[in-house]
Amino acid sequence: MDWLSLHNLVELPSFLLAQTPSPSPSPSLSSLAQDLEVLKSRVELLQQTNKALSDSLTSQVDFLASGNGALDRSFSSFVDSMKWAVTILGLFGTFLTLAVTWVFKNNLDDARKIAREMIEARVNQQVGALIDAKVDDVKRTLQREQVIVSTLVDYYLPGSGQPDEFYLLQARKFRSVRLLHKLEEMRQDCGDVIVLDLQNWVMASGQRFVDLPEEEREAQAQEQIDALLRILPPSTVVIVYIRLTIKYLFRVTNRYVLPANNPVTLVGNTADGAYVAAAILIMEIPVMQMYCCHPIN
Repeated sequence: MDWLSLHNLVELPSFLLAQTPSPSPSPSLSSLAQDLEVLKSRVELLQQTNKALSDSLTSQVDFLASGNGALDRSFSSFVDSMKWAVTILGLFGTFLTLAVTWVFKNNLDDARKIAREMIEARVNQQVGALIDAKVDDVKRTLQREQVIVSTLVDYYLPGSGQPDEFYLLQARKFRSVRLLHKLEEMRQDCGDVIVLDLQNWVMASGQRFVDLPEEEREAQAQEQIDALLRILPPSTVVIVYIRLTIKYLFRVTNRYVLPANNPVTLVGNTADGAYVAAAILIMEIPVMQMYCCHPIN
């Protein structure tokens, strides 16, 4: 290119220059330098802030570590103290337990001994009383049975016959129960208790005593009772066996006469008569009548 052309170009009309598009402006070097400075300052600020935070965090970690170490040492010291205290308390507790056990054991042994002695004394007292009462009962029973086995009973049935009641009296284990049909058999040797059986009496005519009219029955009963009492000693006990009422028995007041109106009362009253006969024999004195005659039900 020659300078002329360049000069001509410079002198081109302005309208041609206006129609030519202008290039876009580019940033200047000074503006870029300023941006770099700002970025650099920010980076430095960040580095300073990071360093400050790092130092603060390090100090906090060191503080926590030192505090944790202090806590560890304090807790270890506390644990050691507690171990010592527990050991002391354990030894004291063991000693106290041994002491209490020794005292309590001695007191418990004494209490057991006292309680055992009291219980034994009470048991001995109660058992002794029961034994004494039982012995007394046995003695009385033996005495009564001794009276029974020592008593001679005469079973007097006018006429003839062997009634069942006779065998009941034999089963009661008196010394002897003799069956008699005549008064003469009792004159020489009469029993301690005499049973007059009017219930099973059959007269010579074949008439049963219990089937007689009341007036005749009363007359026959009085005759038999009076005949019997005349030959017997005053101390002899007489049991009149009849299931009907004999009014004459209420008028006999000076002899030991006892009615019986069934087999059960016959056996029981004969035993009671044996006790009365034994008591009279022991006393050896006249005794007022101990049994009153009552109507036979």
